[in-house]
Formats: sequence, structure tokens, C-alpha cells
Amino acid sequence: MPRKRRPRRLINRYAQSRLYDVETGTYVSLARLRELRCEGYEVVIREVETGRFVTEDVLPPGLDA
Repeated sequence: MPRKRRPRRLINRYAQSRLYDVETGTYVSLARLRELRCEGYEVVIREVETGRFVTEDVLPPGLDA
């Protein structure tokens, strides 16, 4: 049986490290991103200015442990 994929949440990172949740249309904190991971979401962070994905730079893999 195939594994079910976790739902994704796209977060845009703006200047001064402001984090914007595209789905809800609100700015979020690192604490909220940790909550999303604990709720089972795959959090993906994209830097708006460069288009580069910076998830590992912003959220270390052990953050939700």
C-alpha cells in the first residue's frame, strides 16, 4: 500500500525574514511553523527575492522533535 503524502504548506520568506503563509494569507512565526510540522504538514519555505527554497536554512530538521 503506497504511503500517503503529507499536505504541503508553502511559506514565502520576505525581507527581514518575514514569513508569509500563502494558504491563510497571514504572516506566521517560527513557533507556528513548528506547530504545522507537528500537525503533519510538510512546510516548504521559498525566498521571494531569489525564488530559492530555503526550508532547511530556516527550519532545521530537528526543530519539530
